[in-house]
Amino acid sequence: MKQEICNRIEALRQWMNEQELGGMVLPTMDPHNSEYVAAHWQARQWFSGFTGSAGTLVVTPTEACLWTDSRYWLQATEQLSGTPIDLMREGEDEELAVWMEKHVAGRIGFPEDMMVSQLYAEIFTVNTSQSATPLPAAALDALWPDRPSLPFSKAEVMPENLAGEAAESKMQRIVKWLEEKQGNELFISELSEICWTLNLRADDIPYNPFLISFLLLRTDGNHVLYTHQEQLDSEVRRHLESLHISIRPYDEGLRIQQERLKVETEESPVAAFRARKNDAEIAGFREAHVRDGVAMVRFMRRLEETRNEEWTELRVDRELTALRAEQPGFRGLSFETIAASGPHGAIVHYEATEETSAVLADHGFLLLDSGAHYDCGTTDITRTIALGSLTDEERHVYTLVLRGHLQLQNMHFPEGTTGLQLDTAARASMWREGYDFGHGTGHGVGHRLGVHEGPVQIRKNVRACTLLDIRARQVITDEPGIYVEGRFGVRIENMLLCQEAGATEFGRFLRFEPLTLCPYDLRAIDPEMLSAEERGWLNEYHRHVRITLEPLLDDPADRRWLQEATRPL
Repeated sequence: MKQEICNRIEALRQWMNEQELGGMVLPTMDPHNSEYVAAHWQARQWFSGFTGSAGTLVVTPTEACLWTDSRYWLQATEQLSGTPIDLMREGEDEELAVWMEKHVAGRIGFPEDMMVSQLYAEIFTVNTSQSATPLPAAALDALWPDRPSLPFSKAEVMPENLAGEAAESKMQRIVKWLEEKQGNELFISELSEICWTLNLRADDIPYNPFLISFLLLRTDGNHVLYTHQEQLDSEVRRHLESLHISIRPYDEGLRIQQERLKVETEESPVAAFRARKNDAEIAGFREAHVRDGVAMVRFMRRLEETRNEEWTELRVDRELTALRAEQPGFRGLSFETIAASGPHGAIVHYEATEETSAVLADHGFLLLDSGAHYDCGTTDITRTIALGSLTDEERHVYTLVLRGHLQLQNMHFPEGTTGLQLDTAARASMWREGYDFGHGTGHGVGHRLGVHEGPVQIRKNVRACTLLDIRARQVITDEPGIYVEGRFGVRIENMLLCQEAGATEFGRFLRFEPLTLCPYDLRAIDPEMLSAEERGWLNEYHRHVRITLEPLLDDPADRRWLQEATRPL
């Protein structure tokens, strides 16, 4: 594979010479700024061999560099080894735009269908913008044999009893916002915003129930959906007609998007509207987590009681997925399962392959980060599971992570508190002992939409998303971790619903309700490290898990396992 990457980079350089390009930018991008991109747009992965979900490859006649964030540094180091591509660590090494100004001369090419205005503005600074050269969408076809075509899944209307609000009502809210802004139209390219607005779902993007499309909403009522018409059956067409939406070819929307590359990104109200869940969405989230909790309990009991068998990381993925698929309303995974044992657990977003899948040892940890879409909602859970004997350090680190997780989960805080402020709750215990982690602590989750959803985040970095306040009815994750390179990793994650917690003379307060229903691993805890308050939080959470899930477990062995796993500490 490494030799294939060398050959691909060399072929790209020859092609660049023919096109008189001084550089080529291949981001992890589609025209919709999607987190996960369809295989048709995964040029960065094909040319570099790096499989992480975030990264930008820049190739010049003499150099090749790939920028990615801290989640993927270990993975990228391994996958880029033996190739002509150097790893650039975002936040530590020279920034992409600065590097390009120094190392790229002449015209800089990029596929016009793999760029959005935010990234365009970031990459092409004042000094290089005149050299930016958009290339036709099909420009890479000759270099990329058997390039996957665009996906065409069947779209469906999400029932209003699950969506909680009619599409007509959502559109009226957006149009009203437009009128207040004295605007005439809003062009929406983000797929999750389109699907939320129209109450549509499809399967065009891996792990995301999205329909590849663009949406143009106008205050005069002449709305347009740009998509592949063969994906729309009679029910969907009737739904769109009732909303006064005309249907135009996807390529027309793509041309509009490409014309807007140099235009500052439009403000959209949809992210804020979508983040505040309605009653039906909240009920759906709760039901989805009940189903998911049943699958997780059945899996964890099976894993524990069959440790005499050979378990690989890929077997963990297969068996947990199969148990989820037995639950009613299962619609697929919400992201690729991370089943990382031993040293693989230190790779934050490790993905097992046939080549790398390790056999689970009889000691140490399995870090299991997984989730699913159900017809009623989406789940995202991480549990770190003891596979046998643990070292004192492993148990100590596990308990530090658990303490941070519980501290954040049980926060009460005044309205107006930001994700940046809340982040400290999850890190304080580990900071005292010199530990930290590089990824965010919490992200929003969509209601049968993207498992990662804005606009808010909980993390230690100062960003626009961390300076927004956390509000009632938002759903967000709580997932601190510690990763000891080359040895093990620990992460614990629940999804939380932000709720009102009453008012005092000092203002209105909020709190979190855990939605996730699954035991923590009591075998991995050092009880002496927990305060009385933390122990009480842990026992109350386990009691809630037990009384919710126990009546739904048909197998007495599953019930006995759950009772033991949630015994008071």
